[in-house]
Amino acid sequence: MDEKSKIIVAALAGAVVGAGVSLLLAPASGKDTRDAIATKFGEAKNATVDALGTAKDAVMEKGDELLKKAHLKS
Repeated sequence: MDEKSKIIVAALAGAVVGAGVSLLLAPASGKDTRDAIATKFGEAKNATVDALGTAKDAVMEKGDELLKKAHLKS
């Protein structure tokens, strides 16, 4: 995983934790809090899937580069 992907994943994890803590401390009904948590986790899941897709693409590109270099050297 490249540096940019690590930063994105760390930021997403921090956002999820921060959102969860703020929701748990906010004065809202239990149902409203559960709904908000479910929404935030859904958003975090989608963002994580996107970040992992980006990381996968970066790994695949790097692998292709390395294969081309290996073929050129042989």
